[in-house]
Amino acid sequence: MRLLCFCAVLTQIILFSTVEAQTLKLAEIRKDFKIGHKNEGLCKEHLAALEKYANTPVERGYEAAYHMFMASHSGNPFKKMSYFKNGKKMLEKEISSNPNNVELRYIRLCIQYYIPSYLGYKDDIEDDKRFIRDNLYKLDDKATKTLLYTYLKGADMYSNDELTLLAR
Repeated sequence: MRLLCFCAVLTQIILFSTVEAQTLKLAEIRKDFKIGHKNEGLCKEHLAALEKYANTPVERGYEAAYHMFMASHSGNPFKKMSYFKNGKKMLEKEISSNPNNVELRYIRLCIQYYIPSYLGYKDDIEDDKRFIRDNLYKLDDKATKTLLYTYLKGADMYSNDELTLLAR
């Protein structure tokens, strides 16, 4: 009887550990977004998890972003362009299906704002800035709203007047 109870408890522990391991840590992925292009190990770790478990538009948006970040970690110019183009295509697909998603527009804004001009992916900066300024306050998740606002405030993308509107 003791052995049976022990086996049942052990099975539950293993089952819960497996379920926990199969979830995305979206809060960490969001937090690390600003350094994903600089830290190859972190980028690969998050990309692997996102490729396996991303199920929502936002998760797939971060997956697209981390694909683009991988371009900076590859020495092969063909791989660089492949990572970038695939990530861009994935992100644009998510945004076209979810055009009113603030976080997807934030992801695109951050990428377009900082990537080199020669990649030709800067067309939506002003539209995304305006959209985020007008809609960030509608996010229900206060932690995400604060994280996005803090990043945008530090990025010098917005004027002081725009930051006032963004902060509401």
